[in-house]
Amino acid sequence: MSSKAAARFLGVHVDTLGQWRRRMPPLGPAFQKGAGDNEGGANQHVRYRFVDLEEWQSARTGKTVKERRLVDELERLRQRARELEMELELQSLREQVARMTKKAGRVLALETARECLETTHHWAAAAGSVLGHVLTVPMEALGAALEAGDIVDATLREVLGMPWVNSDERDVFAQQMDQALGQVDDQLRAERSAQRSRDLDARLPLPQETLRSVF
Repeated sequence: MSSKAAARFLGVHVDTLGQWRRRMPPLGPAFQKGAGDNEGGANQHVRYRFVDLEEWQSARTGKTVKERRLVDELERLRQRARELEMELELQSLREQVARMTKKAGRVLALETARECLETTHHWAAAAGSVLGHVLTVPMEALGAALEAGDIVDATLREVLGMPWVNSDERDVFAQQMDQALGQVDDQLRAERSAQRSRDLDARLPLPQETLRSVF
């Protein structure tokens, strides 16, 4: 029912209901807010369920002023507890999204050879072709792959040896493999050069000053 009808049922002024709703946390019976009307007033889109009005009213029937005040305080605490639960759930979801976002970014930037060659990831597929990593494919494609059981557990090296839906999707990960292997090749070349330098130093005769100091 509307705010005016709810106020008439409870025997209070409609502005009193508005004041209760604006309290933090809100007082009074539970209420709902809809889309509202652009030409309506502030209370145009507020609605109350009759069962909530009856429950709220019956909780105060026959009670003293102090008892009603304690009931209001109890409702405020319950409301605050519900808000805290929602805040904790929201914070947990934000942290989960942050972890998934970080992981998704990590998937698109596989930096080490071990991540490419040894670490197993989950890949979505369709009709025998790889679509991409489960954290990067569209939600509809992921849902279809999960429903069909087309989730492949494989390393990047293994999955690059499978058919892909197209070259564009494959090249995103193939570039990461090339980059990781290129870094390994650069490291091996540098170490090979350093080893040759060490071998050459070992074959050269000691300087005269060093020989005189030895003998």
